[in-house]
Amino acid sequence: MLILVLLILQVFTVLFAVYTGRAKLKKLVENRQNDISTNVDPTTSELSDIDKAILRLLVERQGAVYQSEIARELGLPKSTVHKALRRLSEAGYVEIQRRGRFNLVVLKRVTSEVSVV
Repeated sequence: MLILVLLILQVFTVLFAVYTGRAKLKKLVENRQNDISTNVDPTTSELSDIDKAILRLLVERQGAVYQSEIARELGLPKSTVHKALRRLSEAGYVEIQRRGRFNLVVLKRVTSEVSVV
């Protein structure tokens, strides 16, 4: 009977060790993922081709273009341009100014990745 109790106690000890080890591993992985995501600077991350094309157009037009003109000039859907401008605005590349029913996009800064051809 004592052997059975010791065996059950040993099994519970092993299961507890596995459980706590798994929990520690999960917490370690989550912390590592959080560290990676907080260390990424959106302003230095790689720009998409659409983002670069929009920035090039802004440079060519002396830094200010209406959002509708960007869509028309680049042949892109309005939704695609809107999403790209939101990304660029959050990264600090452009400022979007509301002018009546239209959005004026103003260039705030340029990166070395954007070159006017």
